[in-house]
Amino acid sequence: MRISRRLQLQALSLELKSLRQKLSAQPSRASRRTPPYAVRLIRRRPNLPRWQRWLLALLHQRWPWLMRHSSFRPMTIIGWLRRRSTRKHADKIAAGKRRGRPAIPAHIVEAVIRIARECPRYGAAKIAGLLKGGELSYPISKESVRQILKTHGIKPRPKGKRQKPREAEPSWQAALYNHTVWAMDFKTVFDVRGNMLYIFNIIDHGRRKLIWSRATLHPTSAWVAQQLREAVGWEDPPETIVLDRDSSFLPVVRHTLPALGIKPRRIGYKCPWQNAVVERFHRTLQEELLDFIVPINVRHVNWLLGQYQQYYNTARPHMANGGYPPVLPGQPANDSAYSGGTRKIETVKWLGGLHNSYRWAS
Repeated sequence: MRISRRLQLQALSLELKSLRQKLSAQPSRASRRTPPYAVRLIRRRPNLPRWQRWLLALLHQRWPWLMRHSSFRPMTIIGWLRRRSTRKHADKIAAGKRRGRPAIPAHIVEAVIRIARECPRYGAAKIAGLLKGGELSYPISKESVRQILKTHGIKPRPKGKRQKPREAEPSWQAALYNHTVWAMDFKTVFDVRGNMLYIFNIIDHGRRKLIWSRATLHPTSAWVAQQLREAVGWEDPPETIVLDRDSSFLPVVRHTLPALGIKPRRIGYKCPWQNAVVERFHRTLQEELLDFIVPINVRHVNWLLGQYQQYYNTARPHMANGGYPPVLPGQPANDSAYSGGTRKIETVKWLGGLHNSYRWAS
């Protein structure tokens, strides 16, 4: 009985010792409240003999730079190598060519400023189109043109309504269709006496080339048929021609076009958007020519239309053609890849200075 009692007391004492050890191992409330980043690690101080302490004190007094590397680790060598490679790369960049986008040549900046001052109605996109297309052939974005104008204190034309982006590349069906289709329609204008003049326009769907543009006081079916014969005589006949349901076009659809081997395609009643190419050209003609003139007679307006047709086909940039005019010019005298020296720009005036085109002076 006494032996069992002693064993129970011994077990209880061992249990109490284990509980005391657990309580001493647990952190206190104050330590639990301390965030982990605030807890400072306590490193054990090295236990050095007296002679080693005197030696380190002497080295620190005589050569203090030697004591900086007393804690030498593998990351010390790695840090040295990284700083050395970084410094070497920075020296290589500083000694080499300048990186980044090349600066715009001075003659291009001068050309942008000259075009903006001579044609204040032109926006940044129009000026960029003039530089990219035609005889200048210098690739530049409208953002660069806008920045040049802003730098030189020229306020660009305010931005218009943004259109939806075009498809990157048309399908085969659209490409083949666009290159074999013409469109024709009438545009009206009043002369100085108040008479209504009818301007007959034929435009190509492929490169938006203006095939024919003539005016008359009496747009009869015979006159339209004669204009079609003259237009086809100068160009290759298309496969299809799009036209509206004007009464003067009815004999042309029945007799003239089949005789020329052209298939007519008439749009629906009161649906001008189905002939959108020529309708869009009428807006361009109105904004670029008819808004600034008052025709005296038929002969006068035909003379202006002839000059505008040459300007529209050979000098005016077009978005559908990537900034080039409908009729591609020949190889320019000055190569566009030439970047050395200075070049001067030359202005070609159209319609008495109403519109300008630009080329490099020889």
